[in-house]
Amino acid sequence: MIDDLRKARLDKARYLESKGINPYPPEPPTRTNFNAEVTINFGQLEGTDVSLVGRVVNIRKHGKVAFFDLRDDSGSVQIFLSEADNPAQFYTFSRGYDIGDFIAVSGSVFKTRSEQPSVRVTELTMLAKSLLQPMFPPEYRERRLVGTETQAEIDRRDIDVKNGVIPPDVLLNPDTRSQQRYLDMLAHREIIERFKLRSNMIEFMRQEFRQRDCWEVETPIVDTQYGGASARPFTTHHNARDLELYLRISNELYLKKYMVGGLEGVFEFSRDFRNEGEDWKHNPEFTQVELYKAYADYRYMMDMSEKLMSDIAQQYLHTTTLNYQGHEINLAAPWRRLSVYEGILEKTGYDFDKLSTDEILQIAKNEDIYEADPGYIAMELFGRYVEPTLIQPTFVIDYPQSTSPLTKLHRCKPGLVERFECYVAGMEVMNCYTELNDPRLQRANFEAEESRKSAGDQEAMNTDDDFITAMEYGMPPMGGIGISIDRWMMLYSNSNHIREVIAFPIQRPRR
Repeated sequence: MIDDLRKARLDKARYLESKGINPYPPEPPTRTNFNAEVTINFGQLEGTDVSLVGRVVNIRKHGKVAFFDLRDDSGSVQIFLSEADNPAQFYTFSRGYDIGDFIAVSGSVFKTRSEQPSVRVTELTMLAKSLLQPMFPPEYRERRLVGTETQAEIDRRDIDVKNGVIPPDVLLNPDTRSQQRYLDMLAHREIIERFKLRSNMIEFMRQEFRQRDCWEVETPIVDTQYGGASARPFTTHHNARDLELYLRISNELYLKKYMVGGLEGVFEFSRDFRNEGEDWKHNPEFTQVELYKAYADYRYMMDMSEKLMSDIAQQYLHTTTLNYQGHEINLAAPWRRLSVYEGILEKTGYDFDKLSTDEILQIAKNEDIYEADPGYIAMELFGRYVEPTLIQPTFVIDYPQSTSPLTKLHRCKPGLVERFECYVAGMEVMNCYTELNDPRLQRANFEAEESRKSAGDQEAMNTDDDFITAMEYGMPPMGGIGISIDRWMMLYSNSNHIREVIAFPIQRPRR
C-alpha cells in the first residue's frame, strides 16, 4: 500500500519536472502573512493581496474549481483555485499536487458564498513534494489518543483498520506514535501544543531563576565518574584516550563545583541517563533542571518551587487546578508538608520515632522487605503504602540519614537529614536537599555507599575523590533542587505516560 502510494507520487514529481517545475526548489518563498491572520484580521485584509506558505492538509475538487486548506504554524486558511482564473496552474495543481505538499500561494483575500474567508490564487509554487500522505481523514485528526479511548472508539477504530479505511498500526500503536512522532504531530494538533507548552515552561523557569541571581551553566554529559544520584549508568568508550566513560545520571556534583569556584547560584536544564527499567513514569533518558542557591536551604526551595509551578499553570493553563487522569489537583500554595515518619505512621501505624532497631528489622521480615538498614526499610514502607496516596502536591520532608548521602544533617532531628521530595498524583516530581558541605562527613557517606555496592546494591554511589577535594577548598552552605521537566509536563498536559511528553523516546529499531 505504501509502496503504491510512493510510486504514484514519484510519478507526479516527474510530471512536475516535465513541466519545468522543480519539486524541491532552492529559492526561499515570499511570505507576507501567517495563514491564521486571514481569518483573524479579515476585515483589514479583505481585497488585499497576500503571500502565504504551508502544507496542504485537505483538497476538495468541484468540477473546474478546487478548494484546499493550507496550514502553517499559526493555523489553516482556505485557498480557492479556479480554472477560469488560472487554467494552467489549475491543471498543474490537479495533476501534480497532493495532501502533504508544501507550497506557496499568492492571491487576494475574499469571502466565499458560504462566508468563508479565503484566498483566491493568482500564483502557485511547489516548495516540497511529499512522497507519502501524512494526513488522515478529518474525523481522525481530533481522535482521542491511545490509552484514553472509550471501548466504543476502540471498536470503531479496529473496524476501520480492518476495512482499510485507515492504515493499520499508524498513529494507533503507542510505540509507532513515539517512533514517528512527526506523524503524530501532523494528525493531532494538540501534540504540537503540548511541546509548545513544554518550551514555555522551560523558558518561564529560566527567567525565574535568573531573577533569583542564578546563572545558567553547562556540565559534562560523559565522564569517568557518575554521581549525584543513586542509579545505574550507561557506559561508553573514548577511543582516543582508551577510557571507559559513563553517561551522567545527574549533574549535581559539577554544579556544586561551580559554587566552590565562586558563583552563588547556578542551574542547568540537563538530559540525564539511567540504565534502568521503563514504565509510565520512567524513561532511561529524561530531562530535569537542577538549581543550586548559596545561603539557602530546603525551606527556601519549598517556598520557591510551589510558587514557581503554580505560576506556570496560571500563566499557560489559566488555572491552578489541574484535571489529571480523573483527579482534580490544586496547585495553589501552600502545599502540604509531611515527614517520612509521619506518613508511615499515618498509613501503617509503625512509629519509627519510637521503634528500636530490632523492632524495625522484625517489621521488615513481616513485610517481606529484604533490607538491613532501618532507613532503607522506612523508605520501602513509604514507597509501598504512602507514595501512591499522595495525589495533592505534598512535600515529603526529613529523610533517614543513611538514604541521603549528599544531604546535610537535620538541624534538630538526630538521624534525619534536611531533604524533601515533592509528590503529585502519586509520583515524585522534585528532589531537594539542604546540601552537605562538610567534606569529612561526605567521605564517610561515600564509604557507606561503597559498602552497599559491595553488598550488591548496583544503584549505590561511587566515591568521587575530586568532588571531595573541591569541598575541602570550601563549599558554601546552599539549597539544591532537581525538578522533573517530563513529569510536570505529564501533569500539565494530562498525559498518562512519560512517552507522551518526550518527543522522541528511545524505541526498538523498526523492522
